[in-house]
Amino acid sequence: MLISVLLILFCIYLWFLNKFSYWKKLGFPYSPGKFLLGSGPGIGITEHPSYFVKREYEKFKNSAPAFGAYLMAYPILVPTDPDLIRDIFVRKYDIFQNRGFTVSERADPLSQHLLFKNDDEWKNLRTKLSPTFTSSRMKMMFTNVAAKADRMVEYLMPYAEKNESIEMKEIYSSFSTEIIADVAFGIQIKCLGNPENEFRKMANIVFQPSILENLKLFFLIAFSRTATFLNIGYTNPEIISFFMKIVKETLDYRLKNNLERNDFFQLLMNIYKTDEISFIEFAANSYVFFLAGFETSSSAMMFSSYELALNQDIQGRLRTEINEVIAKHNGKVTYEAIMEMKYLDMVFNESMRKFPIVDLQHRKNLKDYRIPNTNLVIKAGTTIMIPVYCLHNDERFWENPDKFDPERFTSENIKKRHAFCYIPFSEGPRQCIGMRFGQMQTKVGLVKLLLKYKILPCEKTIYPMKFVPNATFQCPVGGMWLKLEKLENS
Repeated sequence: MLISVLLILFCIYLWFLNKFSYWKKLGFPYSPGKFLLGSGPGIGITEHPSYFVKREYEKFKNSAPAFGAYLMAYPILVPTDPDLIRDIFVRKYDIFQNRGFTVSERADPLSQHLLFKNDDEWKNLRTKLSPTFTSSRMKMMFTNVAAKADRMVEYLMPYAEKNESIEMKEIYSSFSTEIIADVAFGIQIKCLGNPENEFRKMANIVFQPSILENLKLFFLIAFSRTATFLNIGYTNPEIISFFMKIVKETLDYRLKNNLERNDFFQLLMNIYKTDEISFIEFAANSYVFFLAGFETSSSAMMFSSYELALNQDIQGRLRTEINEVIAKHNGKVTYEAIMEMKYLDMVFNESMRKFPIVDLQHRKNLKDYRIPNTNLVIKAGTTIMIPVYCLHNDERFWENPDKFDPERFTSENIKKRHAFCYIPFSEGPRQCIGMRFGQMQTKVGLVKLLLKYKILPCEKTIYPMKFVPNATFQCPVGGMWLKLEKLENS
């Protein structure tokens, strides 16, 4: 018996050794793999993925347009050259059009959304959903967002009056959850001051996964066919049950009462009623709107507030612009006023440069592709991870990248650098469809906050920044602690 077990283990070991020769055979520089664990044994356990990728990126960025690594035994390719990334996103889109996620509807109905769709299924669904994110649709939802921002500002007043430190990550997460519950599910909830709210609990399960959940994710990426055979999905069963129930109940209520609202849920309903999408696609795309809208906005507000607290001159200049623009709009924060705030846009972009929400973006090629001016060939079916965080913090493209400097995003400076070294929302046909809504939500929240308070660091403010190892996206260790000071005449 013991000999049989040892023989099996030895065979597994030899299989891993063979897998770990993949990049060497193709001629790519690579980060070597370790038995069972791959190139980054501490990813999601002792360090955040962005740290591992950045460390390896720095080793190889000047020697090749891409380098290889291993997720468990699974080979992944990490481009370091913006020209190659432009080919992947735009010039050779027909080859790199898919993200490569595959999961059965039976195993995970909530994964049947736009983000995970491939080929013509993605194209058809994107065409149906695109009209829901036009400027006119954004204006329709603006009032809902502004009302939630007003509630957040009022909720924070006692903390400012008592000069107390505030964990702003929870504040912004609650603010975003209230908005998404409203516009994506048509439900009025109050998360601020109520961390036990069911929506907040669900968000925590998604964005603060356990080590076991992270290992499951790695398995799904590395062994997708096996995972499909075993009926394993990306989404936690508790999450599936909660959101399927919410969508079904809300849909039934609106249909029964002939109720219509100016929100994303209504726009999906209109498509659903014409039989252009199934109920599962309806539920899945409501869910992905929750994922994208929640994390993009809450994290962007959190990191923007962090940098504004550490850079009071920038905060002062931004507040001046806000007051000047609002004065032109009869003292009101309107959609048009937000769109006029150029420095606000620069601050937002610089925050997304330093702390991109999606630090790795996925693609998988449909056929072999030889990288121009090299003998390196990306074999068909390769999982490609675009290192957004690395590109955004690379001194080759950004002078003194650790410095927070919105001036990088003047129209003149934008023209001076490679267009594909700043890609927070991806680029090309698969650019984030909800980008404008996420930006609007973030900017409205920041404007309302800065009209009322000065944002300050406190004794608990983390510096330098350090990310939680097992968080889905970049999240500060210990939370984001800041202080607010009420402005005179506010």
